[in-house]
Amino acid sequence: MIIDADCHVSARETGPEIGVEQLLRRMDKIGVERAICWPHVSYQRELAEDNRAICEGARAHPDRIIAFCGVNPRLGLATAQDELRRCIEVYGVRGVKLNGARDVYPIDDAELALPLVEAIHQAGLVLAVHCGPPDVEKTHPHRLANLSSQFPALRMLIVHMGGSGVPDVNRTVVSFARQHPNWLLVDSEADYRQVQLAISVLGAERVCYGSDSPFCDMRYEWGIRQVVYQDLTPAQRDAILGGNVARMLGLKQSDPPSGGSRTQSLECS
Repeated sequence: MIIDADCHVSARETGPEIGVEQLLRRMDKIGVERAICWPHVSYQRELAEDNRAICEGARAHPDRIIAFCGVNPRLGLATAQDELRRCIEVYGVRGVKLNGARDVYPIDDAELALPLVEAIHQAGLVLAVHCGPPDVEKTHPHRLANLSSQFPALRMLIVHMGGSGVPDVNRTVVSFARQHPNWLLVDSEADYRQVQLAISVLGAERVCYGSDSPFCDMRYEWGIRQVVYQDLTPAQRDAILGGNVARMLGLKQSDPPSGGSRTQSLECS
């Protein structure tokens, strides 16, 4: 089972933004079976529309689309909390993406972030966090470690593993990850040498593949990974290319990744 752990979906499909159907066509071209999807943006007012589009895509393709939502406390904490509640109770998402670098808030901010993280933790969902540029300070690994210290059972996807630009904090992420076993590092946009370092230090069971589509072309990202992972054992490759995400989310080949039976009777409204 091949899972892309970093895909962005939009309700608009204009310019660089893509919807679920276009994403599926790109996945089919390279043989990716499932994708974790979160909104294309989180700082515009269309955020709720993107979350809804992901929900509808997951309902239409439960064996392909793994629904995560995105919320932005900079649009108002109450607004973010309401949207998060809708995504959990109505959409049945598997996890939530927060991006303090783009949305300009420290990811462990007591007033803006922690109320959302606490709700994510209480719901038993996975927290996906952008880590690294364009604002290393607000998404620094020590802030992620602070979240893990406050919520030890919280499962976290560390998106870009600190290296989506310069300066990167890949090595610092790897160092902190040794202390936090609930972190799973998403390799999207990370330098291949740092990805190999993470595998060497943490083991293949702590890294997963992500393309950051459509910001990065899924075909090229997939092609690069074939080189980066060519010296791994088949078991290690299988883990990184899907097994680790499936384990974190509790997915099986027969499970619908969008949220399972608990949301089958609910409407995306």
